[in-house]
Amino acid sequence: MKPKRLDIFILRSFLLLFAAAFFICLFVLLMNILWRWVEDLVGKGFTLGVLAKFFYLSSVMLVPEALPLGVLMASLITFGNFGERLELLAMRTAGISLLRIMRPLIIFCCCLAGMSFYFQNVVGPKASAKFSALGYSIMHKNPELEIPEGVFYSLIPGYNMYAKHKNPDTGVLSSVIIYNLSKGYENLSVIVADSAMLETTADKQYLYMHLYSGEQFSQDNDVSSKGKPYRRESFREKHILVAFDSDFQEFGAGIMSSQAASKNMSQIRHSIDSLSALQDSVGVGNLTDYRQQALNTYRLTKADSTLYAGMTEKVINVDSVFAVASRMTQLDVRSSMRTRIQSQQSELNIKGRSMFDQDRSIRKHWIQWMKKLTLSLSILIFFFIGAPLGAIIRKGGLGVPVIISVMTFILYYITQVSGEKMFREGEWSIAGCWFSTMVLAPLSVFFTVKANKDSTLFQMDVVTEFFRYWFGSRQKRNVVRKDVVIEDPDLNRCKGLLESIKASAVELHTSSLLNSMPDYMRLFFHGVDTSSLDVMNSELEELVTDLGNSRDRIVLDILNGFPIIQAHGIQSPFSKRWANRMAGVVFPVGLLFWLRAWLFTRKIKRQTAEVITAAERLTEYSKNKNIKD
Repeated sequence: MKPKRLDIFILRSFLLLFAAAFFICLFVLLMNILWRWVEDLVGKGFTLGVLAKFFYLSSVMLVPEALPLGVLMASLITFGNFGERLELLAMRTAGISLLRIMRPLIIFCCCLAGMSFYFQNVVGPKASAKFSALGYSIMHKNPELEIPEGVFYSLIPGYNMYAKHKNPDTGVLSSVIIYNLSKGYENLSVIVADSAMLETTADKQYLYMHLYSGEQFSQDNDVSSKGKPYRRESFREKHILVAFDSDFQEFGAGIMSSQAASKNMSQIRHSIDSLSALQDSVGVGNLTDYRQQALNTYRLTKADSTLYAGMTEKVINVDSVFAVASRMTQLDVRSSMRTRIQSQQSELNIKGRSMFDQDRSIRKHWIQWMKKLTLSLSILIFFFIGAPLGAIIRKGGLGVPVIISVMTFILYYITQVSGEKMFREGEWSIAGCWFSTMVLAPLSVFFTVKANKDSTLFQMDVVTEFFRYWFGSRQKRNVVRKDVVIEDPDLNRCKGLLESIKASAVELHTSSLLNSMPDYMRLFFHGVDTSSLDVMNSELEELVTDLGNSRDRIVLDILNGFPIIQAHGIQSPFSKRWANRMAGVVFPVGLLFWLRAWLFTRKIKRQTAEVITAAERLTEYSKNKNIKD
């Protein structure tokens, strides 16, 4: 079927962003690898070819991890741009559902997940084996010879060198001290020279030290020697040849073929079967040895019976024999048994540790087997998180999408590493490998359902209203002068409302409702009587609505001094009676709602004082001057 123009437009918009986001994520992950290897790379004189191979193999290994992040960021930006430019609104207005809009990208992500799985199962193991071999070669390469000034240099095997000054042009070292530890501390020798020159041989296998005008002190451990315990030698010129392999030798990928990351799924299953069979045989052997050593039952034989006069039974009561033995014999028996138990305990600990290490090796193989599936599936999960969130937030660019991408990746990384570690150490089952998937998959379903229903989730107005309702954030009135007034205020009615509001506010300000702690039982089980507060609040809103049609700016300014009273804060928190009772029974939850009601009580008491003040101002102003239209 020929793709529609809408599908082509969506794919084109997504693919350009995906390519950019993928390489950005790959670069960030590559920098993380570089920071871990920087100490092994710096100062060893690697050629550009070796460094290029290092970065290439690192990039190939990181492709499966960068793909989900690229999909997440690209989907967030794409659908955020659609929402910000009202393109998503136009599509939804035309009767196209969000899932239909996402359909071409869903197909693309399914194909991408399949490619990621193939890459991890075929290309990834080979790249991992080569990278591990290259890393092993890098770690075992000696550093380039670069003697610093004023500090001891200990990277020459068996030697520790100090040079006070160094000529940067000729490389001549002056005021040199060399500690020769190649023969051990018992045969330590110290060389002090006025100047020195160092150079490597042509094959880079040895270091040639040229020392001038100095002395050598060495210990003399010969027992037949007499006199001072060291030898002293003065020289005008001395040459020392030291084994110092500074050439780079790269090991083959075969040395790392036993690692789990260097195997495909078929090889991993074969290794798991082999390791499990070996583990079973070792366990059976350990059990047999334990039965023979620790569970051996000693019985009296005919030869032993001659040692015990009058005893003809083959089974001896050990307690009775031990009780009649001498004190020295008892101590010897106890010491012998203590030594035997400690030896058996030590042997069991060693065997148990060996069994645990073998089990952990099997679990490492299972982690790599499951990881090929979870990383592929994470592409779809991240898409169903990014696309709905972009449609809900409707913010494009690199601001909000990057923040959400980083937070989602941190959540994914923490859950993945924690789950794998708990399974590797044997504390969780194999479900630990799917911990990140079990956490993020419900989130993807939730966001997709909310976005498909045009939810107002994460919109600032909704979030602000939520905090305002539950935490009582302060609201200010904004009564402004109207250019056109359809109905003038009823002054007589307003005066009556003002007197009633003032009287109710004075009564409430001194009532037990606002001057005592909230009643816990009434709050959750019987209900709080706030009828007087509701009546005053209703009259206050009527007064503000009516006088809001006034053209007098002073009246409008006084009206803005009346607070917006949130009477629901001191009432039962939920509209359903069963929900209130459940919150009251669960004491920690009920205590939080009780504290909330107490804070609202104190706030409403302050607001009643503000009502009294504003009412007095309005009454005083109405006495001095008639309220004009």
